[in-house]
Amino acid sequence: MIGRNKVQAVQEAATLQYANGKSVARQTLGSGRFTPLVGFHIEVGKDADLDEAMREAKVAQIEIKHQRQGGAEIVRHWFLGESVRLYPITSGPIAPTVAGSLSGRNARLTSEAGIGMRWGSNERSKMAIRGYLDVLMRTGYVRLVQLSVRSRMTDILLSALVDHGRVCEAADSLVDRSRHPEVVTYHEIALPLGPAEEQEWGKGDTATVVPFRSLHPAAVDAEYLRGFWRSDQVHAAAYRDWESIQSWAHEYATQAEESGGRAGELSLAGVAEEAA
Repeated sequence: MIGRNKVQAVQEAATLQYANGKSVARQTLGSGRFTPLVGFHIEVGKDADLDEAMREAKVAQIEIKHQRQGGAEIVRHWFLGESVRLYPITSGPIAPTVAGSLSGRNARLTSEAGIGMRWGSNERSKMAIRGYLDVLMRTGYVRLVQLSVRSRMTDILLSALVDHGRVCEAADSLVDRSRHPEVVTYHEIALPLGPAEEQEWGKGDTATVVPFRSLHPAAVDAEYLRGFWRSDQVHAAAYRDWESIQSWAHEYATQAEESGGRAGELSLAGVAEEAA
């Protein structure tokens, strides 16, 4: 039997970015000195509903100076601070490294897990996940944001997801099994992301950066989980958006093929660049 497919619409999602200290920004709009920026931000003016939710949540605006070809460009962003809580919509990593996640059949399984990842020939590795920001959910903004990273930050984001999985596994023994018979999934607990210690990245002329990390403690208990547990609204939205996220993750991975590489195919040039 041939059957009949149902077209899956891939939703747009606001891009959540993290500045690790290499970007510069100013807190006073229109004037003032630019200083190194560490923290999470989303560009202003991309989505009217998002902008309204940010205003309702009383999120401040900043101006970031981007170096472009031909000169600098100053762009306004919503600044969420150095730490955020994200409900990631994914079934979790299937390998602890980017290379392992893209090896052989793992590339397909990574996409099926709702994780966007690619590492094409002569390109930096790229990774993205989708989920809901806690600060926006409180305003009724039940729409996805996309946390996107590249190069060495892909390993950082993957490590944060692995640590989040550890907490979900710990929660399995702490939840009321009469009310929650299934395993605790990634979106049911908020993933707290915040600054790690300063690090020196690069070879030769190194740069001081502040990557993010999972802020989950080494040991968790029921009281801790109650403070990070998802709402019914988050749970319903995650199930609503899951198929769309899987479709997006597949498209994200296959973009490597269109740019001359293949998802899961690692070039020696790419490996050397990632190690820098």
